[in-house]
Amino acid sequence: MFTSIDGVRLHYAQDGQGTDLLLIHGLGGSLHDWDACTPTLARYHRVLRWDARGFGDSDKPAGPYSPQLFARDLAGFARACGVGRAHVAGISMGGVIAQRFALDYPDMVKSLTLISTSSEVGAQAQAVWEKTAAVIEQRGFGSNADFAARIYAASFVKAHPDIVQARAAQIGANDPRAYAAAARAIGTYNWTAELSRVQAPTLIVQGVEDKLTPPGGSVRMSRVLPHCRLLMIPDCGHVVPEEKPELFTHTLLAFLAGVDLSH
Repeated sequence: MFTSIDGVRLHYAQDGQGTDLLLIHGLGGSLHDWDACTPTLARYHRVLRWDARGFGDSDKPAGPYSPQLFARDLAGFARACGVGRAHVAGISMGGVIAQRFALDYPDMVKSLTLISTSSEVGAQAQAVWEKTAAVIEQRGFGSNADFAARIYAASFVKAHPDIVQARAAQIGANDPRAYAAAARAIGTYNWTAELSRVQAPTLIVQGVEDKLTPPGGSVRMSRVLPHCRLLMIPDCGHVVPEEKPELFTHTLLAFLAGVDLSH
């Protein structure tokens, strides 16, 4: 399915019935990153997944992009789907978008789930993001095997080389300019102090072996967010829903059920 927001056509999928749950994928991903957990989540929720601008089957307009722009897209998408207030869950870049959405559209957020993400980017990391964006913009992706392997815990890489290979292919299939624009968008932000304004119940999920967004960022967020739980998962890298699908899905469902019951 498609909807247009500010002239940008966004691809999305809708499954199930119940309280609304918005799922936001990471950099280089698509709504299909949630395929494995969606059937279970859809037993209890109306699950709305989208391809953010620049990714999947959505339009890929020229940059620059920003977290605020992605959040505005998400608000428009949610309203187009008849969402009043929703549970919002995002991984990696999706977690960045989810944070900005909670800050800019607090009345639309029933709960917040942040997976493998952070609330700020240091100077050294900013330089790395800019270099990465520039190289991809100019030369394309090249081989992504090493990068794809870094996404996962070492034990997962060893046990599931086919999944790692598929992830490398997925990254390489992206539009280089859109990917670079999104990389720049999530490469320069710092709103840790602002998170104290977020009143929605929040669940932070973090793999202990995450090399892309190390656990320190999740700890930092958990100390600022007023109503927050932090789950640290051992032997798990960046892609928690893929590496620990049952643990992730059941943890998320339990958290969402608690929020729904409290209302």
